[in-house]
Amino acid sequence: MFKTAAGKAIRPTWIDAPPGSPGWAGYWTISRQHLTVVAEAVAIRDSLVNVEMHYSTTEQCDRRCKNAKGDDCTCSCEGKNHGDGDHASWTPVGDTTLVKSSGTRIATRQLTRAEAEAARLQRSLNGSQP
Repeated sequence: MFKTAAGKAIRPTWIDAPPGSPGWAGYWTISRQHLTVVAEAVAIRDSLVNVEMHYSTTEQCDRRCKNAKGDDCTCSCEGKNHGDGDHASWTPVGDTTLVKSSGTRIATRQLTRAEAEAARLQRSLNGSQP
């Protein structure tokens, strides 16, 4: 399933649930670069996928993200700052990196089959990659 969606380069890792965890046996971890195509493939196959992303207590956002166009973001801001160009609440570190403290955060999202199919169609019409 993973290799069909993302190609040979993907290296998913299975993490067992802690002993006694009710209702689930564990979960897969994959690199962020494969997240979109794998989440869409699972949503199309199963009608719905839940995606949980864990972020550290310090967010690092890149000026390239803040000035970007489009909807994909690879930094820990979860796309919230993607293309907004407003750097006021961030501290510059070096030439491109912006940092702000935010505490521990877990982001959970659901992706439906219809949303996944629409996203794939839009990318194909734009000629862009996930």
